[in-house]
Amino acid sequence: MPLADDPDPRLVEDFYVRRGARPLVQVSPAEERIGLDAELARRKWTREGATDVLVAEAGAVLAATARGQVTLSERPDAGWIAAWAACEERTDAHEHAPAVLARIEAPAAYARARSDLGVGLAVCERGWAGLFCMATAASARRRGVASQVIHALTAWAVELGARRLYLQVHSANAPAHALYGRAGFTRSHGYHYRAAPR
Repeated sequence: MPLADDPDPRLVEDFYVRRGARPLVQVSPAEERIGLDAELARRKWTREGATDVLVAEAGAVLAATARGQVTLSERPDAGWIAAWAACEERTDAHEHAPAVLARIEAPAAYARARSDLGVGLAVCERGWAGLFCMATAASARRRGVASQVIHALTAWAVELGARRLYLQVHSANAPAHALYGRAGFTRSHGYHYRAAPR
């Protein structure tokens, strides 16, 4: 539920409570919603999920990443979902993935690196490509697998006319920030959530 800069959090609280859910607000971009964030903090709403949005020029990403053995498909088949679940070490992937991935509209590309050691997803729209579900198996980290997945997805996006890329990464994930920095991404802005007291 969107809020103005000078919000009345009771509107959000009522909205969620009527639906039996805990009130949650995304503060975005965090750098510009200082008033909202301060008011929610004053009301003891907890800060959660700090995330950075990174952007890059597609050409720079192609130059900074490596080609590799990466397979792309138009849909998330059972093999892609299994690889994503294994890389993310998620036990709920098979329940979560169909509900979320079914809402993604084409054009989209689902990437699987050799031996299912890495996965990723790209979606193109209006000259931009968003990279999502980027994950590398724990046994294959720091071996260039993620770079190869990024390269394959970027090349695919460029063929569809995308010139810029974006992705989201947890603010505290230093290894991911380093990886994306080497690939040519820089921070655009950040956001986080505020959750109402239980």
